[in-house]
Amino acid sequence: MNLNPGEAAVLLIRRSESDPSKYFLAVRRSESKFDQGGNDFVFGPFQIAVAEFGEPDDFAAAFEKAAAAIRQFGPIPPGTRI
Repeated sequence: MNLNPGEAAVLLIRRSESDPSKYFLAVRRSESKFDQGGNDFVFGPFQIAVAEFGEPDDFAAAFEKAAAAIRQFGPIPPGTRI
């Protein structure tokens, strides 16, 4: 799976409000642009879920699954750490 020009792959990590020991993880794709004035990315009006990992008990295992989902977007340059 490749990203289209102007798209971004976004890794979401959100701590659970009801159980702070758990996290919600997701990989989504979205249209994006770089805001020159704010030095930040602005993501499109919608996101497409690539992978979502509820509130897993094992954060490290869920993160590895999320990293595998990100790798679907194509080769990652040598030396890049995920």
